[in-house]
Amino acid sequence: MGPADVRPGVDLELLERSLAWTRGALAGIGDDEAGARTPCAAWTLADLLVHMVDSLEVVTELSLGRLALAGPPPASRRPEVLAEHLRLLGCALLEGWLRADRPSAADVGGALLDADVAVEVGALEIAVHGWDVARARGLATPFPPLLAAALLPVAVRRVPAVGRHPRFAPPLRPAGTGPAAMLLAHLGRASGP
Repeated sequence: MGPADVRPGVDLELLERSLAWTRGALAGIGDDEAGARTPCAAWTLADLLVHMVDSLEVVTELSLGRLALAGPPPASRRPEVLAEHLRLLGCALLEGWLRADRPSAADVGGALLDADVAVEVGALEIAVHGWDVARARGLATPFPPLLAAALLPVAVRRVPAVGRHPRFAPPLRPAGTGPAAMLLAHLGRASGP
């Protein structure tokens, strides 16, 4: 299957780039990092990884055209196990969106969600949480500027500046003028030192 087989408007390249960036942030993660603090003040790294598994499972189900509104929690809170599960989910997610019989919309509790929205939001969620993981682990890897530039309009479109609590913190003043600083600030994350 090639790019011509993908429905126009569905940006699978953006999803692939988000998954690749996050795989890098997860590489070499150890169980001893479970209690590391994340940019989300109330969460440890283990909490964040559990949330990421849940989110990726939802986006993967959407690629099948349905969404189970309640699923079992991850069986483990060990970072090494969760990171491996996330890698496997990323593969399943891409395979789901590349299927020829993939629906153009998914049923979410009786409402239809367009595939392009699900892919955009999935890419945004995956990449930004990849940055959260990198920060929690003390990695000096900056958010990729080209990925941030591609995700910034998605964030502005999909995450309103008001009425976003409790899912997102209020927007912050950007620590710089680059796309990564602007993206992270829009999503309530301080990107500066």
